[in-house]
Amino acid sequence: MRFVLFFVFFLAPTAWADCNNISCYGVGKDVVVNTYLSATGNIYIGAPSGKGKLNCQLVEGNYMTLKMNHLLYKEIYSTLLTGIAAQKHLQIRIVEGSPVCEVSYVMMSS
Repeated sequence: MRFVLFFVFFLAPTAWADCNNISCYGVGKDVVVNTYLSATGNIYIGAPSGKGKLNCQLVEGNYMTLKMNHLLYKEIYSTLLTGIAAQKHLQIRIVEGSPVCEVSYVMMSS
């Protein structure tokens, strides 16, 4: 089986980024692509410190999930990669109460 795992580590210039009950935010820093987790085509995004505040169930206790069947899958994935490459501030909003910490949308700002 071939699996894709996408880690996004949010690192502010002097400290790790954080989460609240509905989102995680910070400056994109590193991306690691590996084969792992599931063959669904979903993207798994590593949550930063404060992930315990999220109102959802993180996959393996660490990952938010961008589902392949999300209507804006390509746009969200592109925004994540662009934000990381340009070191922009990213905010990832989750679907509250979701069993896999499903990503609802992503915002990027300078």
